[in-house]
Amino acid sequence: MRRHRVPEPIKGLYVGYPLRNAIVAVLVSVFISAAVASAQTGSSPPSGLVAAPSEAGRFTISAEALLWWFKGSPAPVPLVSNGLLDEVGTKVLLGGKDLDTNPNSGFRVTVGYSLTDRWGAEGSLFYLVDRSTSRTASSSGQIGSQDLFIPFFDVTAPGENVTELSRAGFFAGSAKEELNNSFLGAELNGTMKLLSAAPWRVDLLGGLRYLNLRETYTFTTSSPNIPPQPADVFQTKDEFDATNNFYGAQLGVRARYDRGSWFANSTVKFALGAMVQSVDIDGFLETNDFNDFGPVQRFAGGYFAQPTNIGRHSRSVFAVVPEVGLNIGYRITEWVSVFAGYTFLYTNSVVRPAQQIDRNINPTQNASFEGSPPTPLVGPAQPSFKFHSSDFWAQGLNVGLAFRF
Repeated sequence: MRRHRVPEPIKGLYVGYPLRNAIVAVLVSVFISAAVASAQTGSSPPSGLVAAPSEAGRFTISAEALLWWFKGSPAPVPLVSNGLLDEVGTKVLLGGKDLDTNPNSGFRVTVGYSLTDRWGAEGSLFYLVDRSTSRTASSSGQIGSQDLFIPFFDVTAPGENVTELSRAGFFAGSAKEELNNSFLGAELNGTMKLLSAAPWRVDLLGGLRYLNLRETYTFTTSSPNIPPQPADVFQTKDEFDATNNFYGAQLGVRARYDRGSWFANSTVKFALGAMVQSVDIDGFLETNDFNDFGPVQRFAGGYFAQPTNIGRHSRSVFAVVPEVGLNIGYRITEWVSVFAGYTFLYTNSVVRPAQQIDRNINPTQNASFEGSPPTPLVGPAQPSFKFHSSDFWAQGLNVGLAFRF
């Protein structure tokens, strides 16, 4: 047979990733808020503060370039090893480590309008563009080359098992894991002036917030024969696509301090709402091993995406989204300013694609493991699907221009 399986115990692997935070930005926000609160007594500006000119009818537009870092996407499952996992010297070559696309570049645009001297509205949109990263492992299959294996937990054995990705003298093997992601957000807020007495201004924010985090994790393999074996095709693809859409309401406060041409502002926002999570699983085997090396045939299921878990899965969960931002800028003219800053955004519940992989596999249902089709399922319907969620953060730097009309 082209593939064989060897029972062997294994220990699951998981590599955590520490959550960094925005302590400095939060402290600055608290300091500014405390200073404002102590400065404001009564309805008239305190001594030494001058009432700011009316803002009614003004437009503000800002455009920013972003460079952000995301929390790594966990890939806790060992995908490829160079031997049995409990043997001395065996290494996990793919899987078992977080993947990240950092740093991620993008942009943010914000438009605001002062309806009156006290009330206003603003909308903001940011987008971190598609970015990908990958890791590979391969073996030539030549005599003396190392054999590569795909470990899994065999629910029919029971116990640990492997299937060969390459076998020296018979077929070569290569595998690739790849993560692709993008991040988008939008919000629409009303603003209410709490204080406007130079050099301070404090606004209350309230409105709606939307976030979209999409990540795709793919695991592809190729195991072609080497001479003198007949040339063939034996390729698999497992794809796990995770989409998180947040819909919520938010409140926030923004404080600004002006000193000559220089200014600083700090914003704290907190949103509550629903995180709609969906996971799409697909996979296939393409080969001509089963028809005397004729036209390539496609069969449902790769290695970890099997007929028992392929499809779309979705749910909604409660989520929170706090955000802290800090900017420092310089007013070039009355109507144009340049600024730079930092943003930290967090949410407590998202689905990351590689975390949805189930290593409990019934190999009877797929030709990737069992040889010539048809391969009807015999025994437990595994792998199955169960949601696994985790938290997520994004933080980074911004630089931009702001215009006032």
